[in-house]
Amino acid sequence: MNTLRKKLLDSQYFKYIYQLTIGSFLAQIITVIVAPIMTRLYTPEQIAIYTLILTLVAMFGPVLCGKYDQAIVAEENEKQVMQLIVGSLVFSFVFLIFITLGFKYYLSMNPQITEEVGGFAYLVIGILFLTALVNILTAYNNRHKEYKTISSVIVTRTIAQNIGIVILGLLKSGSIGLLVSQLLGMLVGFKRQGKHLFENRIQLKDVSFKGIKESLTKYRNLPIFSMPAHFINTTSYSVLNFFIIGLFGLAIFGFYSISYRILGLPLNLISINVSKVFFQKASEENQLTGNYSKSLKFVSLFLLCLSIPMVLILMILGPYVFEVVFGDGWDVAGVFVQILAPMYGVRFIVTALAPALIISGKQKAEFYMSNLFIVASVVSYTICKFKGWDIYIFLTLITVTYSVIYAIFYVYIYKLSKGTKAILHI
Repeated sequence: MNTLRKKLLDSQYFKYIYQLTIGSFLAQIITVIVAPIMTRLYTPEQIAIYTLILTLVAMFGPVLCGKYDQAIVAEENEKQVMQLIVGSLVFSFVFLIFITLGFKYYLSMNPQITEEVGGFAYLVIGILFLTALVNILTAYNNRHKEYKTISSVIVTRTIAQNIGIVILGLLKSGSIGLLVSQLLGMLVGFKRQGKHLFENRIQLKDVSFKGIKESLTKYRNLPIFSMPAHFINTTSYSVLNFFIIGLFGLAIFGFYSISYRILGLPLNLISINVSKVFFQKASEENQLTGNYSKSLKFVSLFLLCLSIPMVLILMILGPYVFEVVFGDGWDVAGVFVQILAPMYGVRFIVTALAPALIISGKQKAEFYMSNLFIVASVVSYTICKFKGWDIYIFLTLITVTYSVIYAIFYVYIYKLSKGTKAILHI
């Protein structure tokens, strides 16, 4: 009976993963299909400003609610859930005030952005506010296992945003069109995602200031510990965007933005999904044998066999492929890909093996690794600024330093896989 129950739970678990994964997969495919159209409708500078806005959303979006959205999923008391929903909104509003002030200062230091889009640059604040609402609704959907809703909304939002990109691009709206398409796309799906919460809206009448304070205090460790840890993790790569703009300008960043978007595809489509399978298999092996070295070796070899040909193809054909696919002049992005491909090849492997830290109870190691990436990027930025080196040397420094960090991280995981039986910490 217990075995049958376990199989049913496992099958349901993988059903949920599939429902979530298929939405992300389709969204990525849609974005890839539209990318060659976008490069023909917009200039590198216009794409650069759009990517900068998305960078801010990527950095601050997941932590806007102070990670209190995680508590919405875990809290057992439905009344406290409502307190957390309102509390998350309040936290997001206050946080957005500080983000707005910081963004205003950033714009004053980078006038080329306001010269291109003017006050429309502040659309990022609206996008971030909508992101906070999406975080809260997604957490509420997750709480009630509404994974098909989450997945379908991801796809419809992506479709809406990309349709906007094409239409406004044909109208020659430039960066403003890209920003508006992102904002309007965010508005799609709110009715569907908020349906369950709207049906339970009567419970919001019981929300009080005292209750909000108690609920936020109960989960105070989330903004104190989880929030900065997540922010550091996302910033470790996002900070490169700001450094490239600061050193080489918007046009160069526009080319770079397309290159890292394409390089990130294998991570999003393959590595992340392999990571889920590795987590399950390695956890099972660890429980039975006290180590998970066989799972680690098997997945490492499998990913290596995928990574090597991908890296070689990108290094050999990068500029030619980008010129053909994205249009005249975009071979520059292909050259960037040639430089970055080895590092992304290593990242492709190591990222999939990150769940090993959870199995071995060493989650803090990922936080330290993220800090190493930030240090490496700051050092590379500083050297290039004082030496006056070009983008090619900067990207080479990033490739070398990041690859070394990933290699060290892999060795650490490999040693963990051979250790004594570990307790699963999630």
